Amino acid sequence: MYKLSKKSLRNLIGVHPMLSFIVTEAIAITKQDFMVFEGKRTMERQRKLVAQGYSKTLNSYHLYGLAVDLVAYVDGKPTWEEQYYDEILKAMDTICETYNLQVDNGYRLWGWDQPHYQMTGYKNRYDIRQIEKV
Repeated sequence: MYKLSKKSLRNLIGVHPMLSFIVTEAIAITKQDFMVFEGKRTMERQRKLVAQGYSKTLNSYHLYGLAVDLVAYVDGKPTWEEQYYDEILKAMDTICETYNLQVDNGYRLWGWDQPHYQMTGYKNRYDIRQIEKV
């Protein structure tokens, strides 16, 4: 059984509570350790990722606190090797099914971006940027 590191927990700050819940439950049942590589992003960070080719949009769900990137953790370091991601996806799916919640995976949406999970369709219902202004 795995648990989230302090860094992963910090990376969940600003992420929608439902998505944070799914991630924290998934880590407890997964057969593959993972870390929360990124959660909520600033526009400045998003622009850099687009310029570097790591993201394709300036309207990312990360900007809204509605997405996380879960990166497999192997031998004490993150890895993007595809072979490790099925177990993470299974754990996320299991939690979503157990609690009747909906989170989409980047690979299923676009055929790439296995680490990415997002709450598709929530941009108009929840925008953490508005809460931060209060």
